[in-house]
Amino acid sequence: MIVERNDTPQAGRQPEEELLAWENLGAQPARQAFRKSLAELMLRPGRFFRGMAVSGGLHEPLTFFAIVLTAAVIVAFPAALAYFGLAAPDPERVTAAVYRLHALPPRVAGLLLVLLPLTVAAACGAAVLLGTLFHVGGRPFSGGGWEGSVSVWLYSAGAALVPLTAAMAAVFVVALVGYLLGIPWPQTRHTTAFLAQWAALILCGTAVAAGVLLIVADAALGTARASRLDPMQGTAAALAGLVLVTLALGGTAWAFVRWGLGRGLVTGGAVLCVMGVLTALYIVGSRRAEGSA
Repeated sequence: MIVERNDTPQAGRQPEEELLAWENLGAQPARQAFRKSLAELMLRPGRFFRGMAVSGGLHEPLTFFAIVLTAAVIVAFPAALAYFGLAAPDPERVTAAVYRLHALPPRVAGLLLVLLPLTVAAACGAAVLLGTLFHVGGRPFSGGGWEGSVSVWLYSAGAALVPLTAAMAAVFVVALVGYLLGIPWPQTRHTTAFLAQWAALILCGTAVAAGVLLIVADAALGTARASRLDPMQGTAAALAGLVLVTLALGGTAWAFVRWGLGRGLVTGGAVLCVMGVLTALYIVGSRRAEGSA
């Protein structure tokens, strides 16, 4: 039976050894619990979601997602900078627009790093809102609660960031080695830049594909575990939630491309308001349920 996150004794509380390590920090240090839970999420997601709590707050899954996101942002800046230093074109041989396009990734990554607290806060808020859409989409197929669905979404999104973070770290190493080799041997610069470009393309492309597969698989498995459904019903609920999330994000992006900045902002604002209202209603409902319990 699935347990609460609080410490109130429950008749159906899980045995201590079955609890998710990250949600049972009293038993071991936080760093060790995070490493154990991350390894479990990546290698044994069934066991991970079996131990995940479905009520009692979102502090643990939000913190888990924030840590993985912070690692991704920290790795992204040196990776983008090293790649730019190796593969950037000669500014005297290309137009200013082309050079600015090559300089965009390190500038964006640097800005996100400088504004790291704001970046993490905004990403966590967006993740909770998207988790609400994920819950609404899957609600007709499952009887699970809002907190359980959002927890599944946050952990799944965190898992999806891991391959990309590893890929960016590998790109950083390849680009840095190529850049350092080009200092004593300038004639190798063209070859190492070519290799770094292909490494970045292959590694990041593979990481994105792996992240998509991870978020789909973990969302399906987590929904089945959190809502105590059979695998087929859990998969249907997760896919319905993912479709709704995709429609919201894709519709907003389409509005920007099709109608321009003004109408795109209006569409995005409308979607954000709907998600915000739904999230607020679910939060109030959760607090009332906890109060009545």
